Amino acid sequence: MNAKSKAFLIRKHQFAPQAQLTKLSSWCDIRPMLRPISIITAIHNGLPMNRLYWKALSKNTSAPFELVIVDNHSTDGSETFFRELAQGTGRDTQKVVYVRSEHNQSYPASQLQGMAAASHDILAFFNNDIWMPRDWEIPLIRELEKNPLVILSPSGQDAQPTQALSDRLKRRWIVVRRLSKAWAWLLRKSEEERLWKSLEWMYGDLENFHSPTPQIQPSMNGIKGDSVVLHRSVVKELGGVWDLQMQAADWHLYLKAATHAEKNPGFPLPQVLLDTYTHHFGRYSIAQKYEPLPPGTVFRTIDDVWGRETVQRLWWGYHPKQ
Repeated sequence: MNAKSKAFLIRKHQFAPQAQLTKLSSWCDIRPMLRPISIITAIHNGLPMNRLYWKALSKNTSAPFELVIVDNHSTDGSETFFRELAQGTGRDTQKVVYVRSEHNQSYPASQLQGMAAASHDILAFFNNDIWMPRDWEIPLIRELEKNPLVILSPSGQDAQPTQALSDRLKRRWIVVRRLSKAWAWLLRKSEEERLWKSLEWMYGDLENFHSPTPQIQPSMNGIKGDSVVLHRSVVKELGGVWDLQMQAADWHLYLKAATHAEKNPGFPLPQVLLDTYTHHFGRYSIAQKYEPLPPGTVFRTIDDVWGRETVQRLWWGYHPKQ
């Protein structure tokens, strides 16, 4: 298939559902036509999750990408795992950039450090405790090609068209997580095996993933903190996207964009795209033991920065706990 024919197929299926895009990617290699992405991920230990994350990312991403790992002083083998990947992927379309910190640091500090090491214009700020299906990135890249100022997230358990749908998925995940722990204990399975099994019980056949998000509209206002994708141009437009004093960084970013949109009506509110999806393992990261942050690290609350009235007026829907 020549380049002209491939380009026609991509344009034809630009707004196709994820299942059709998956089928399209099997017809022709679309990687050269997709813009490259810098995926920035902060870690502190969690080797089984890190292995799953890399396996899913490398297998299910069609666009060329670099994974910028900001390692906040891991001690469990994660450093060796990512250093070896970085040494072996230097010239590949799937490249790992490893950045080591000698102490634990906050979420915004990690993202800023990762941005400084990233080389591409499209930036994805991903937690390490997520799983993504095949071609997750294609709708996000296409949307940024149309409007580089929009801040995007895929749908997921915490980002659904209604609170009822979100609650249903989260309740199901609680049950699956508990069952998988019992399964792993009884059969003496590893933690990585348990994580993969929980995904299979949650969604069925992962190779033929069917998103639980209803396609009732292309997108909705919102942000999903474990998966945020944006273009560098929005960093300049907003005067920065991460504030070192705001650990509730995604909430803060949404409100920053929303207040900017009030003053500049042409600026878009952050959007959750409903035709792509990432699964968040949720409390997996919360359960990890972390080293203390450097002395003198102080955070401000959302109410301190924005005020309760602004938060209630502009926040997109589900009110997360600080």
